[in-house]
Amino acid sequence: MKKFLLTALACALLILPFSSTALADDVEEASPAGQAQDYVPGSIPAQAEAAEVMSPALHGVVLAMSNHGADTFDPSDTALAWEAVYNMLSLYGQLDSRSQPDGDWLAFPAEVAQDYAAALGLDLSKMGPPPVGLSDRLTYDRANGCYQVVCGSNDLAQLQVRDTTAAPGRLQAEGALVYLVDGSDLMTFQAELRSQDTMFGWVLAGLTLTEA
Repeated sequence: MKKFLLTALACALLILPFSSTALADDVEEASPAGQAQDYVPGSIPAQAEAAEVMSPALHGVVLAMSNHGADTFDPSDTALAWEAVYNMLSLYGQLDSRSQPDGDWLAFPAEVAQDYAAALGLDLSKMGPPPVGLSDRLTYDRANGCYQVVCGSNDLAQLQVRDTTAAPGRLQAEGALVYLVDGSDLMTFQAELRSQDTMFGWVLAGLTLTEA
């Protein structure tokens, strides 16, 4: 049953459009009157926990791994790596002030995609083009030097970090992908983060995934 739910959630993320205008409205409503909020990943206050800052990376990787049936994150698996980057851009890129909405699509300068990829320890210039399997939702416009992604939505599941263990320059994080309909855990994960001078301030050093 859980495998069926994971497949359904992956399909929902990959094919359901999500209105960036509606998202912007939600952010404005949650803000004090008269104060506009433009969220740029990496601009979170320094006192925020690394696990919170890296939630987009953890979420993107966990979804990609569950879709590929992978137990560990292997950056050399380009199909898996590209899908993790796509998940990050699709779910969280709508909140990046550098994104340009175009209907159900978002456009990003190539540097934005690399900023997100760097949180996973990836260098897009060495990964080759996005795989054919993602061509209907992730494309690269070489003439304009920008990526385009279909906006995704994953309202049925939520990534939760439940425990962290800190060491100098490193952080161990444990959590789960939770099915919001009944609060059950779909997958649990253990991740290692390493401090690094990137936009997110950290890089994913390893992640293992198990079915709950």
